[in-house]
Amino acid sequence: MTFISLSLVQGLLLLLATAISIFLLYCLKPPPQRVVVPSTIIWQRVLRERKRRSDFWRWLVSLVLALVLGLALASAIGRLELEALSGRARRLAVVVDNSATMGSRIAAGGTRWTRALEIAQGILREGSFASEYFVADTAGQLVSTGFTGRRSALEQLESLRVSLRETTSFPTGAPLEFVDEGMEVFFVTDGVMVRSVPPGVVTISVFEPVDNVGITAFDLKSVPAQATRYEVFLEIHNHSVGAKRVAIQIDGAGDESIQHAVLLEPGQVLGDTLELERYRAGPVRALIDAPGDGFALDNVAYAYIGMPQRVRGVLVTEGNDYLETLLRLDPRVALEVMSPGKLSDAELPDFYVFDRFAPPEAPEVPALLFHPNSARWLPTRSGAESEERLLRGIEDEHPIMAHVSFTDVVVDRTPEDKEPFVIVSERPARWIAVPFALGSSNLALQTGFPIFLTNAVNWLTGQDVLTTSLGQVEVPIARATVTDIAGQALAARFVGGETSFAPNGPGLFTVHGSGGKIVVAANLTSPRVSAVNDSMLGGVRESPDIERYSIGVVSGSELWPLLVLIALVLLLVEWWTYHCRITV
Repeated sequence: MTFISLSLVQGLLLLLATAISIFLLYCLKPPPQRVVVPSTIIWQRVLRERKRRSDFWRWLVSLVLALVLGLALASAIGRLELEALSGRARRLAVVVDNSATMGSRIAAGGTRWTRALEIAQGILREGSFASEYFVADTAGQLVSTGFTGRRSALEQLESLRVSLRETTSFPTGAPLEFVDEGMEVFFVTDGVMVRSVPPGVVTISVFEPVDNVGITAFDLKSVPAQATRYEVFLEIHNHSVGAKRVAIQIDGAGDESIQHAVLLEPGQVLGDTLELERYRAGPVRALIDAPGDGFALDNVAYAYIGMPQRVRGVLVTEGNDYLETLLRLDPRVALEVMSPGKLSDAELPDFYVFDRFAPPEAPEVPALLFHPNSARWLPTRSGAESEERLLRGIEDEHPIMAHVSFTDVVVDRTPEDKEPFVIVSERPARWIAVPFALGSSNLALQTGFPIFLTNAVNWLTGQDVLTTSLGQVEVPIARATVTDIAGQALAARFVGGETSFAPNGPGLFTVHGSGGKIVVAANLTSPRVSAVNDSMLGGVRESPDIERYSIGVVSGSELWPLLVLIALVLLLVEWWTYHCRITV
């Protein structure tokens, strides 16, 4: 016997005080009323013939009813718990697997996740209300606050969602660091993403095989030195138990679309590279469809073509036929050539190329500069700020150095450095500065120079695209707004100079702030996630005792509502017996 609101000693004292108080009240006798009668002969005869013991039994019955009623109310106030009726007080910990694969559909309707929630809720209804509960998940969505009450534990459970991260694990923090004798730990999982479980943990399986064909890779790249051509690599994996006919569709801006169908055997992986010659700048979506597919998150993937097919460029020079020729050979560039003296009268293009010249003020559009003269907005090599980057060769990861090396570049007079370098910056607009002239170096004679020029134009006029997996996405732009492809705003967090957000599914998201603009292509293209049938639980569909943890079963209930009901019933009984002259 325990009391939830009081200690055991306090509860027993409350019951004892209630019983003594009621007994004393019943022992009190009101003073007799004096009545003047003409004679006592009749009353003496009545007293001799009356059965005096009947008054005592009526008093006793009334006392018992009052005692039971009072003790029931006192027990309800102290929230009495009896193990035989309300269940044993226990310490229950429930860990729910909310990996992405738990979103797989099951034959009975719903998903593995909805089934896991039902089981977890059933476990939390085990034990008495004096029991302690702890809820955790494999994606770390819940912050550990220790053991709590049943209601709080159920609220924490309802706040959980399926995580779209590609990696999850069994939580190892307190209080799950060790499982003591007084604690019961249950793990509800499909056994796919989380395979390492500590000893002493009871694993409850919700695994059920499901057909699934998923996109496990989707990569979009431009063909080097051919900016109008793109190649996309698409990989599809059949994780179903049988062969599947899969319809494939790749859509792009301007209603461009590629459609075809393939037949995949069980376990077969299809990798294909497709050319997107007429696709314009904008979203690219890959979509697959297979009959009976039970996991939809890996059926779609997104990419983004960040470079427009046609841009207008202005070459500002006193004369450089070689540079002009290379720029005109770029099929994306509509080139105009002008002298520095006519720059102020020109309409703003998409980008500038300055040859041995720099305007006194920073241009409003991106610019590529070769051996620029001094300008206050251009840093020197020694005074470069943190916003600028110095690039030296193929080892640099910057897009303009892709397939380009400065290893063999020789400069007659390299300013302030023994090795050639390139300065890049994104403020106030993107610009690239090559501190030496083409005529004083062999850069123009290098086989990588045309590629460098194409890379530079692409970076200056293109849109930054970040390809990432689902989960928490971090973008190096401070206090930016995040919108999806439909223009709907997403909740974002700001930490330091970064903006982070969690996509609610595969898609394209625009992150825009004072530090720039980035398009994020977030996809669930993970072979491990798509393998929804690769479970450590093998062919076990569900645990044998899974029906014990049903959402409709409540094995432990509080007694105070029952005690209050008993008190009300006894109150009615006492009222009825009093009016029937059964009790005093």
